[in-house]
Amino acid sequence: MSEQEKREQGEHGIEEIQEFVVSSAKQRSERKKAEQASISAIAAWDSKKKSIALLALFAVLALGYVLLGVFACKVVPVVVCVTLVIQVAIGVLLDQNPVWLHACVVAADVVVGFCVSQVLLMVLAAVIYVAAIIVLDLLQRMGMVARAQN
Repeated sequence: MSEQEKREQGEHGIEEIQEFVVSSAKQRSERKKAEQASISAIAAWDSKKKSIALLALFAVLALGYVLLGVFACKVVPVVVCVTLVIQVAIGVLLDQNPVWLHACVVAADVVVGFCVSQVLLMVLAAVIYVAAIIVLDLLQRMGMVARAQN
């Protein structure tokens, strides 16, 4: 292939990339309007619908954890489910504690994963732990769950 053909192919590839990246102002405006419409549709929900959606999202995350634990990590389903329950329970019990304590729990999850040769499972357990804390905090902010009094 000659230098001229290589240059022409390179220029043609750059043009294709520019056409892909650069969109018209009308397309950008339509995309932004669609994003705003989806955001405002969710914002219009009452707190009950938001809490149900939040809990459903957490349930999907938990189901994904169980499926990955059983099929990808090859761990007995009972162990995966017990780990899930323990992570959620610890998250609920340590809800009002400082962030450094939560970081210690996440670090302990990863260390346990190394110790039992199940790093992926325990990293996923740490994600479940953090998700449980976030969901509980959001539900408390919406007034759906009472905050614990110290």
